[in-house]
Amino acid sequence: MSEKVRLKDIADALGVSIVTASNALSGKKGVSDSMRQKIVGKAKELGYDADKYNTEAERSPSFGVIVSGRYISVGTSFYWELYQKTAYAASKKHSFTMLEIVTYEDEVQCVPPQMLSSDEIEGIIVIGRMDGAYMKKIVAGSVVPVVLLDFYNPSFGCDAVLSGNYLGMYKATKYLIDHGHKEIGFVGTIELSDNIRDRYFGYLKAMKENSLAVREEWILPDRDLVTMHGEVRLPEDLPTAFACSSDYTAGLLYDALMKKGLEIPRDISCVGYDDYIYGHPLTGKLTTYRADTEKMAELAVSILKKKVRNGESYRGAHYVDGPVIERCSVLPAGTADWG
Repeated sequence: MSEKVRLKDIADALGVSIVTASNALSGKKGVSDSMRQKIVGKAKELGYDADKYNTEAERSPSFGVIVSGRYISVGTSFYWELYQKTAYAASKKHSFTMLEIVTYEDEVQCVPPQMLSSDEIEGIIVIGRMDGAYMKKIVAGSVVPVVLLDFYNPSFGCDAVLSGNYLGMYKATKYLIDHGHKEIGFVGTIELSDNIRDRYFGYLKAMKENSLAVREEWILPDRDLVTMHGEVRLPEDLPTAFACSSDYTAGLLYDALMKKGLEIPRDISCVGYDDYIYGHPLTGKLTTYRADTEKMAELAVSILKKKVRNGESYRGAHYVDGPVIERCSVLPAGTADWG
C-alpha cells in the first residue's frame, strides 16, 4: 500500500463518503455492487492495497471522542469518568478510542476538531453539551456517524444517550417526600442546560403530584452562567430539605450551609444527582441518584458501531435509568439528629 494514498483520497476521487469507501473495501452491507466495483477499481488504480485493508477491516472500528475542556479534568470530573467508561466499552468490543479535548477558545471561534480530517476513525462520540453553532459545524463537517453522550438536541440529527434526568430527579425528590419532607427546595441553575432543566421538571412533578408547594425563593442557582463560578446563596428562611441537580451542586450547598453553622443532615436533608463527588466531605455520605455511566457508555458505543456497520438511521434520544443510592444525608422530617 502506498503511504501517500489514503482512504479519503479514494472517497474524494469518486465523490463518496469515507464510510462508503470503507464499507465497499471491507465487504460490508450498504453499498451497491456497481459502486463497490468502482471503489475497488479506484483503490487499485491509486495503488491502495485493498487486500491489506480487508484484513485490517476485520477488526472493529476505531472511534473518536470529543469533549470540551470546560468539563474535563483528568481523574476528578464526571466527564473524565464517562470518557473512561466509553473507552472501556469500546475496548470490550475490540475497538480503540482517540480523545480530543476542545479548548473553550476553539469552541467559541468554531475551530473544528482535528479528528474531523482524520481517516483513521469511523465514528465520533461527543461527550457533554457544546455550543450549538460549534456542534452544527462538527456534524456538518463529519463524514462519519456522530453520537451524543449526556446531551441531546434534535436539530443535530444525531442519536443521543442520556441519564434519566427527569425520572432520576423525580425519584430523588420522592425519596425526600417519603421521608416526611414537605418543604423541599431545588438547587441548580435551570438555564445552564437541558439536563438541569429536565431534572428541575422531575423535581416539580414529585412536588405537584404530592400537592406540595414550590416556593420561588427555594429554587437556588448554583453557578454564574457567564463565569461558571459555582456558589450557592441561601435565603433567610430555609426548607427542611433540598434536591440538588448534581453531587457537585450538593457539595456547594454543603459549603454554604457550613458557613451559616448548619450541617447536613442534622439541620438540612439533601439528595444529589449523578453519584459523582470527588474529594469533598460529602463523598460517600450523600444520598443520590446514580447516573449509570457504564450502561450509558456501552449503549453509545453500541449505537455508533451499528451505524458504522449497517448505516443504521437516526432514532433520537435514548435514556438510561439508574437507582437512588441511599446513604446518610437524609433524616426523617422533624428529626433533630441522627445515629
